Amino acid sequence: MRRSHDALKRKSINECPNCGENKLPHHVCDSCGHYRDRVVTEVEAV
Repeated sequence: MRRSHDALKRKSINECPNCGENKLPHHVCDSCGHYRDRVVTEVEAV
C-alpha cells in the first residue's frame, strides 16, 4: 500500500473543435494553433 499512488494514469485527450485533431485539454492545438475558438499561434503549412 505504500506505493499505491505511483500507478500510471491515462492522459485525457480531447478533440479540437476547429480541426478535429486530438489534443491535450487546456493546451493549444498543435495542428491548427487554436485555443478556445481563437487563433493563438500561426502554424506553417508543411
